[in-house]
Amino acid sequence: MVQKRIALPAAGVGVALAGGLAGKRLVSKWRRNPDPLGGRRVAFPEGEQRFVTLADGAKISTVTVGNGPTIVCVHGLTANRHDWGPLAPALLDAGYQLLAVEQRGHGDSTSGTAGYGSEQLGEDLAAVLTELDVHAAALMGHSMGGMAIMSFAANAPGELTARVQSLILIATAASLKTKRHGVALRAGGLPIPEVLIPQSERLRVGAGLSVFGKNPSLHMIDEVLRQFEQCDEDVRTDATAALADHDVRGRLGSLGIPALVIGASKDLLISSSQVAELAAELDDAELHMFDDAGHMVIWERHERIGRLVRGFLGKHALAGSAQVDVSDLVQ
Repeated sequence: MVQKRIALPAAGVGVALAGGLAGKRLVSKWRRNPDPLGGRRVAFPEGEQRFVTLADGAKISTVTVGNGPTIVCVHGLTANRHDWGPLAPALLDAGYQLLAVEQRGHGDSTSGTAGYGSEQLGEDLAAVLTELDVHAAALMGHSMGGMAIMSFAANAPGELTARVQSLILIATAASLKTKRHGVALRAGGLPIPEVLIPQSERLRVGAGLSVFGKNPSLHMIDEVLRQFEQCDEDVRTDATAALADHDVRGRLGSLGIPALVIGASKDLLISSSQVAELAAELDDAELHMFDDAGHMVIWERHERIGRLVRGFLGKHALAGSAQVDVSDLVQ
């Protein structure tokens, strides 16, 4: 049988291969769950697309939509700009401009030759902001996107503070140099039979249990798998392995800009303790945890995150929306 490498999180690999009656029951349950996406396909709004060519030949795709203060949106591993689709309307309606950056090898961006480590991704992000002359922005990153932002901050703090007013870090960590993540990242390159690709019941179960929280909808799971399958398999496996070296602990404490750190209690990829540790690394951070959500909290709780982000930016001088009472938005 032909083998094809699929970079599933370790928590999902075993379940994806297990299948069986329990998996069928889970899929049936998820099919009945309410869908936070309302059955809509995940899509970032159409806007102006620009490419930034880097020194190693990578071409980084960016899409800008809206008018007003800029929020730079940086997606996670195996994703693309469309991951921000569910969150975009609330921020656009509040008067912000969104600049979505597709990381090397993802979406419409090409890979180049420099690899996919978080330090390289941070350099990429710095180059994009310089080329596009971005100033007074908020940087918002999910998962690997947050790691790119942290590496930018750790390696070029002066450049960061000259261009950035605030950080929003979602379901991400200051370090993946743990035994648990080492195992998970190695397992991400295991071969999975091609018969399981892309929308088999077994992959649905693996994705549902790996990247979502307590009550995912089947539509959300299928949307994740659709995004996942659009990412080239070599990019998936190489980028997954490269993240093993991510570690900026002890290098973020003196940035002097406010940060909003968001986590989820059921996230199997980035634990609640890692999110709390990240917030503690920063000298001016607000920490918010969402109960029963998973790694894709940006979809599962997109409405509440939208209000939370608007409230945070309203308090920290990134004008564009009225302040929002966030006291009832978490938990």
